Amino acid sequence: MLTAYNEQLEQVFAPHASKQEQYFCPICKAAVILKQGATKSAHFAHQSNLHSTRQMQGESEQHHRCKSHLYLQLKKSHADVRLEPYLKAINQIPDLIVGHWALEIQLSMISYELMRQRTIGLTQLGYRVLWFTALPKIKQGRFILTQLHQQAILPESYSLFCINTKTDSIYRISQLVPLTATQFYGEMTMIPVAQLCQYLSHQAPEEMVVRKLSTATILSYIRQCRQKNNVREPTISLMYQLQLTDEQVIKLTGFLFPEQIYIRTHPVLWQLWILKSIQSQVPSHALLAKNIKLRQFAVIEVDSSKIINSIIARYIKFLNL
Repeated sequence: MLTAYNEQLEQVFAPHASKQEQYFCPICKAAVILKQGATKSAHFAHQSNLHSTRQMQGESEQHHRCKSHLYLQLKKSHADVRLEPYLKAINQIPDLIVGHWALEIQLSMISYELMRQRTIGLTQLGYRVLWFTALPKIKQGRFILTQLHQQAILPESYSLFCINTKTDSIYRISQLVPLTATQFYGEMTMIPVAQLCQYLSHQAPEEMVVRKLSTATILSYIRQCRQKNNVREPTISLMYQLQLTDEQVIKLTGFLFPEQIYIRTHPVLWQLWILKSIQSQVPSHALLAKNIKLRQFAVIEVDSSKIINSIIARYIKFLNL
């Protein structure tokens, strides 16, 4: 952590601390050690991991540097920036508070449950929460988003905020369109740190249009399903039950509705499930509820019933069924 309290109960920024003084953790009150050197930035650490709080454990050198850079840059243009403030009401220490925004940097994987819990705590105090992750890998023009990246997505604006851990620059990946469970299209823009809060305050709702996977992409997906050589593979099994050729699957499925941001299941597969429900004359909602997988986000609890009803209505209307 980058801050601790001295014996006068004053919060001290690690680069301004002295090794001749004693410092304490704001949560557990245990003594902490000031660490600094030629290769590592100044920070505080517990004398024993037994005393370290769950939230502050394992912060990397990259985390310290990114957090310090954000703090110093935001401080130039905002008077109300707080670094690692201890919020006693929820027993949490967010990385930064700027106005009504709580900024959290998460470079290593944590569980959805913990990420959601921390978000709820901050939201209860009236803060809007923004999670930053490291930049994702890019393969053939597609962003490869890990589970952590996806947990940090702002689904209502189809966007993700990231930090380049080498330059400390901030990027926003907008217009996110999921192609598979982990591959996304999107547009990446660098945002000056000093303008971050102004940028966040003036974000307009994104208008997403219905898109469609290319013929090559759908054929590639079908080929991958066949290569599993499993008679229970759901996509191939549904194609067989519906007596659909590859060409018919290309025509009838692969639509990317705005709600796809909430859905991990491949669009070809969940659209085949709807066609199966129509053929079998069973409620589409019940069939999808058993077979669809949804994403989980730190900033919002997904209403699965609402999402399923919405995509069924959109798909049926789109095909004029």
